[in-house]
This record gives sequence, structure tokens and C-alpha cells, in this order.
Amino acid sequence: MLDQLVHALVESKNEAADDTLLEALRLGNDSEKNLVLAALLRRETTTGLSGVVAQYDDLPEHLQQQILASIKLFHPALRECGRSADTHRRLAAMKLIALGRQGKLTYVLSDSLHSTDETLSKGAVESLVALARWAATESRRLQRGLTGSVQAAGILSPESQALNPESSYQELIEQRPDIEQSVARALDVHRGTHSPEILRAALLLADWIGSKTFGILQTARHGGQGPMVRRLQQAPESEHVEAFLLGASHGGLRSHFGVIMGHIEEAPVLDALLRKTHWLKDNHLQLCMHQVNRGVWLGDTELPRDLQRRDPVDAGKIGEWIAATGVHDVVQDERMEILRAHAATSFEARVRLLRIALRRPRGASVSLLRAFLADPDERLIRMAARDIVRRRPPEFESMLMQLMTSAPLSVRRVISRSVGQVGFENFWGRYDRMERTTRKAAGKAMLKILPDGIQRLSRRLSTGPIQQQIKAIQIAQELGVIEGVAPVLQQLCNDPNPKLRSKAVAALGEAGAVPTQVLMDKILNDTDPRVRANAIEVVESKQRSEYLPVLMQRARNAQNRERANAIKAIHRMKVGNISSQLSTMLIDDRPEHRISALWTLKQIGWWKLINEVGRLAKGDPNLKVRRYALTLLKDVSDMLKQKKAS
Repeated sequence: MLDQLVHALVESKNEAADDTLLEALRLGNDSEKNLVLAALLRRETTTGLSGVVAQYDDLPEHLQQQILASIKLFHPALRECGRSADTHRRLAAMKLIALGRQGKLTYVLSDSLHSTDETLSKGAVESLVALARWAATESRRLQRGLTGSVQAAGILSPESQALNPESSYQELIEQRPDIEQSVARALDVHRGTHSPEILRAALLLADWIGSKTFGILQTARHGGQGPMVRRLQQAPESEHVEAFLLGASHGGLRSHFGVIMGHIEEAPVLDALLRKTHWLKDNHLQLCMHQVNRGVWLGDTELPRDLQRRDPVDAGKIGEWIAATGVHDVVQDERMEILRAHAATSFEARVRLLRIALRRPRGASVSLLRAFLADPDERLIRMAARDIVRRRPPEFESMLMQLMTSAPLSVRRVISRSVGQVGFENFWGRYDRMERTTRKAAGKAMLKILPDGIQRLSRRLSTGPIQQQIKAIQIAQELGVIEGVAPVLQQLCNDPNPKLRSKAVAALGEAGAVPTQVLMDKILNDTDPRVRANAIEVVESKQRSEYLPVLMQRARNAQNRERANAIKAIHRMKVGNISSQLSTMLIDDRPEHRISALWTLKQIGWWKLINEVGRLAKGDPNLKVRRYALTLLKDVSDMLKQKKAS
């Protein structure tokens, strides 16, 4: 019904339909707003889309993204809202122009820039600066990895198009000229409190010689020429380095360039200038180190791009520079790891990077040393392992023991001599705090290091508190060494503690050969029902016919868990029909037996008795039984629905 109403409103030529849809967009829930927004986009009326612009800030994020994806449909609405008498609509339109990166509509921002209303002029300037920042940032991103200079006929070289399958280049080339034109005109005619922000936008866009804002330097009587020249004669900010260098080389400001370069002390600015002038490539390493005072040159994004033009051997030299700058060792390790990956084919560079890490004092970061544990060269792995042992950082035993599964023999010997003696105690103490996959790998490495690891585990099984014995059984199961400790487990099957006996019987089932008499004795004579039930589960896994008489007897009359496990075992062994035993258990007077029967029914999928489940769900006198039966019916229904859907 709602879809038909919306369709009628879409097809209507009455402007009241727009008002109705906009009211629904304001008051509806999420699903209704999705439907209404789609209808307004299909109508494509200026009135309707203008109302959407006015409500943009109040819409959910996913609807805002949908509007930005269809921003070109809103051009007429943005033009109308940008000239509206309603301040809220004008601000919303300017915000959408900036978020949607619509440089073609910057003239709408120019109209508000000269408004006497401070709110409107501030909003226009902020949107204009945001567009300029996007254009400059996107230009740098597209230039990343390219060689050669920027061509005068365009912002980027033609190779950039191949690097941008999302058509970012085409979008930028369409929008940027209008943005440059609007910023240049605003800098010429605007006189007010927002002039510094407009100048900042002009410098952002003055990053190539064909830019309209850079052309201000050669334009006579341009109102923004004086402010631009004065700003370029001062020490630049890091984001204006391109304009500063272009002003020195193409703007007639070279005489000021040399003076300013010698007085720059701000590390980020000098870092940016060094990246652009490539002093390191010119082998002026000592000069670079002297002038940058603790500067973080070559960050996470710049360093990989810079390495593309360098030989792998240069990675070691850059590593020496990073170490000499004095930045924190954690930050150094992040940069060094990038250098190590670049030097994958140069043993000389990797040795140089490793020696940088070896020179650090004890207590420094070992992330780089840890990375060298995966180096393809055995000698470097051995050096890194020895230094980690010397430094003894937190959890260094686990770090090295994990390496034992794949390291060369000489490295394993180093680790075995260093941490082998404390390996078992360390693993035992940290076992409960490690993740399952981590502790399994560490445990296997411990057993590889210690030839008597299984004997140590056997001693923990046979002595100590009950909780430690149970922990030892769990470790033996996870590490797959049940066969090695099977004699001790057989002794534990006769332990006075029923919990320990139960755990031992269940673990013994994983052994290859379990004595028949042991299982029979546990099923028939043990006083604890959990032990008997676990023994029956072990019998089920063995699938041997000599246990059948005992199972048949337990399926008729036993404790509820034993009885359920026996019926399940008989069914899995496929040696008899368990329908009668299961039916009898479903009508047993004891509610716990009826619940166990329902559990067994679910485990084996014996849906021939589903009517009995319905009877229990509807009329069983015990509330727990009814709830369990209802849950089982729901699970069966969901399973049938999934099968039908697939």
C-alpha cells in the first residue's frame, strides 16, 4: 500500500507532492526515509531536492552518503538554495557543495562570500578552503609514484590515469579549474576578516606552474599579488612547500629563497622541504642530519613513495639517518620495517639495519629484532635471536619458542641453549593467559625444545592439586600427546576424585588403543554418573561391537545422561533400532530423563518422533521439559526454512 502511495506521489505533477514527501522524510523512520528519498530523487524537482538539502544535517549517515553519491542531480537545487533568503538553506547548500566536491558550483560560494552576514561569509570561506584542500590533496595523491615533472598542459602526467581506475583524475581535472578560478577571484576582490583563509587556499592550489592561483604572481594589478608575494617571502608552512619552491624557481623570488632556507628551524617544514629537494639522494646525509633537529622525516605514506626511486642498498643509509634523528625507538622501528621490506634483495642493507637495532640500549623496542626473526638469511635470524635473549624483553620465551617450528637448525640450537631449561615452567605458568592457537604453537615448540617435555607433563598428571592435574590433562589433549601419557591416565581412572576420573576417562578415549576392560569397568562399576557417561562416549568413538550388550542395558535403565549417551552410541554404531528405547525415555516419569531424551533426539536427528516432541511441548507437566521441547521445535522449524531457502 505504501509503495503504491509513493508511486502516485512520484508520478504527480502537483508541487504538494513534494511537500508531502519532504514531511515524510522529516518524520518517518529509517526504512520510510529510504523509500521517500528514493522517490524525491526520481521526481528530480527543484522544490523537492531543495527540501532535501535543507534537511541534510538531520538525515542518517547512510542517506547522506546516498545524497553525495547523487550530488549532480542536486545542481539546480544547490543553485537555488545558495541564493535563498533562508540562512539555513544557504549554509546547507554551501556545505553540500564542499562535501560533494562540486567545483562547478563555486560561483554559488562567491555570491555568499561578499554577504554582510558574517555567518554566510564564514561558511562560504570554509567551503572554498575545503574544496581547495581536496584539490591539492588529491593532486598529490595522484602524483604519488609518478616520475618526471608535471606537464604544462594538465595537472598530472598521462600515466596518472592508469593509476586511478576510479576516474579520480577525470573528476579532478573537471573540478579543479573552477576552484582555482573562484579562489583567485576571491583573493582579488575580497577585503575582510577571512582574507588569510583565502590566501591559504590560494597557496594550497599554487602547486604547479599552470595553476590560476600561482599565476597571480605574474598578473599585474591583481589584488592578491601583494599578500602572496609577502607570504612566499616568509618561512612556509608544511602544506605550502610546493608553492614556496615554485615561487623560488618560477616566481622571481629566488633571492629570498636562499635567505629563508638557512633560517628555517621548524622540523615539519624542513622535513617537507627535504622531501622535495631530495638532499638524501644527493648524498648530503650529514647536512640533512645536521639541519633536521629530531624531525620525523619520511612518514608512513612518504617513505614507501620515496623508496620507489631508490636502490635497495639505500635503505641502510636511510636507516642510519632515521637513527641519527633521535626519534623514539618505536617510531624508528615502524620506519625501519618499511626499509627492511624494501631491502629484501640486499643483504648488505639488511645487515646495516640489524646493526642499528643491535646498538640500542637494553630496554629499547625489539620490534625490528622480532621482524628479523623472519628474515630469509639464517645468519641474520641467529643474530636477532641472540640479541633478544640478551635483552630478555617481556614474553621473549614465547616469542622464540614459536620460532622453533620453522627456524633453521643453528637458530634452534641458540634458542634451546638460552630458554630451553625454563621453557616448560614458562609455558605452564602462562598457559591460562594465552589464546588457544598461540598456546598450542608455543606448547609444540616447548616439546620440540625439551626432549623430556612429555615426562614433565606426566609428573604433573600424577602429582599435585586436582586442578593442576586437570590442567595437565587439558594440555596433553591440546598438544596431541595423549598416547605418551596414556599409562598415567589409566591410573587416574581409579583416582578417588570423580571429577578427575571423569576427565581422565574422556581424555583416554583419544588414545589409539584403550583396554576394553578399563572402559567396561568404568561403565559398570564406577560410582559417579559423569564417569560412566564419559566412558560411554568413549565407547561410541571406538565403534566396537563387544560393547553392544552393555550399551543396550544402559539404554534401558540407567542415569539419564548415561542412558542418553548409550542410545546415541547405539544409533551411531548402526547396530540396532533405538526407536523403542527413545520412545520409552520420552514418556519416562522422571523429567530429567525426558529432557535428556529430547537432547538425544536433537543430536541424532531422529525426527520420526517429532509428534512426541510436540506432545511434550504442549502438555508436559514440567515447565523445563515444555521449554526444552518448544526450543527443539523452533530449531527444527528454522532448519527446515534454511533447507527450503537453499
